[in-house]
Amino acid sequence: MNYKTVVLLIISIFNLFAQIEIDEKEIDEGIVHKRIINSEDTLIINILQVDLTKGNYTIESLKADDLLKARETTSKMAETFNDSLYRVIAAINADFFEADGEVINNMVSGGEFVKAVKFTDTKFNPFVNTQFAITFDNRLLMEQFVFSGYIILPDGTHEQVNRINSRIDSSSVSLYNSYQGKFTPDVPDTWYNLEFVLKPIENKSDTLKFIVDKISKTDNMEIREDEYILSCNNSYAYYFERELTESDTVQLILKFNPDHKGIKTLVGGWPRIVHNGKNIITSDKKVEGIFNGFSETKHPRSGVGFSKDSSIVYFITVDGRQETSRGMSLKEFADLLISEGVYHALNLDGGGSTAMIIQNKIVNSPSDLTGEREVSNCLVLLKRKD
Repeated sequence: MNYKTVVLLIISIFNLFAQIEIDEKEIDEGIVHKRIINSEDTLIINILQVDLTKGNYTIESLKADDLLKARETTSKMAETFNDSLYRVIAAINADFFEADGEVINNMVSGGEFVKAVKFTDTKFNPFVNTQFAITFDNRLLMEQFVFSGYIILPDGTHEQVNRINSRIDSSSVSLYNSYQGKFTPDVPDTWYNLEFVLKPIENKSDTLKFIVDKISKTDNMEIREDEYILSCNNSYAYYFERELTESDTVQLILKFNPDHKGIKTLVGGWPRIVHNGKNIITSDKKVEGIFNGFSETKHPRSGVGFSKDSSIVYFITVDGRQETSRGMSLKEFADLLISEGVYHALNLDGGGSTAMIIQNKIVNSPSDLTGEREVSNCLVLLKRKD
């Protein structure tokens, strides 16, 4: 265990002379937790730096209660994670979310789709937001991922799938799995709705083969583990009613554009703040619809990033709305990350949601008076068990 405390007088990242206390602790091989306390500029920062080449580490995303519409604290999600191969070293809160706990952006956990849409699924931000992903072979990615889904019918026809576990509309094709809950959503009585139970028979990369196990003209179909429900409304329902019968075999192609193979983990945030080692908050405001009230106000912040060679991943939090830590603007946050060696970075949900857990302990100071906030999802650092 390597532990050191250094007190220095330096020029801070804000070009102010300030007394800064830096505590660095080696958590495990290649994992360093740095805590920065700037008493003059009232900032408390936590940085977890992980060298993915040093140990049997990987990053995974967890969804609260394993349900699309659910919330738990980051520490609870990390604590209750149960896997025969991996244990949790650290965690950080991730995406923005609705009041019912539904994530705003796409999400993949353990290679399974939790939610997939073409655009950010909220009326407040109809953009394609940047997302952070990691593949099964530990490739780190940061892209504006757009869902691309198709069903291949028995005659070879390709039909588009609009979304997975997301809001329905009057003329669309949707897929649901167990993350949606026990049943498919309600459909208005005035719609003609058809739902197909798809039972898996083969899985090859992003192409899944199913048999049509059951067809129903009612909504609220039971969703069983490992099965998909194909839900069609109005004109699409009439079309699929003609094209599919029970015992038919269909294929699903479910992926993202850009098409990176083998995505294991994916979470959204808003917005990307560092690209190719440069602070892009000012230059790229229009790309993801950033507005000044959000980017320029000093808030608690959470972020994820990685180095130029993609070998090192960073979890970062900045405390805020407290006497001991004022928070940061997005520009300040991006400058901080660049100073720490981050080459690509995504801003995650901040404010009262900001939380970092290391070795089962919360290391930052959440700003809500009630303590750690219940959030929608989180990222966890995992180490393979001996």
